[in-house]
Amino acid sequence: MPPEEHDPLDKLQRDIERLFHNLVYHRPVTHFGEPTWAPPADLVVSETTARVILELAGVPRESVKVRLRGSVLEVSGVREPPVEVRGAHYHRAEIYFGPFRRTIELPWPADEQQVEAKFRDGMLEIRVVAAKPETHHVEVERTQDR
Repeated sequence: MPPEEHDPLDKLQRDIERLFHNLVYHRPVTHFGEPTWAPPADLVVSETTARVILELAGVPRESVKVRLRGSVLEVSGVREPPVEVRGAHYHRAEIYFGPFRRTIELPWPADEQQVEAKFRDGMLEIRVVAAKPETHHVEVERTQDR
């Protein structure tokens, strides 16, 4: 056994680091007994465009769905578990499988006609353009002064 296994403080420190890592990177959350996971995502924003990049290693492109509603971008899909080998068991399990859904709030409403998604090498990149604000002119009526 490695020396750190004997020191309970080292083990406690590793457990705390793992807990914070799971919280920061949105690791599994259980809803009604069904484990779910959320892939890590980056959001890069300028005044008029946004890029959302998700790490989707092992997720088939066909299972990925992208939806945009106003300023909310939702990405969902499924990563299937590998085929298990008879007589073998997991000694360590850190890769999450099953359905996922990420909801990302953009800083402005997006133009639904200008959304582009590319999937390459396990990375999904979505480019979104801000919607142009509509300008409404209001006619000012002239009233008689009293």
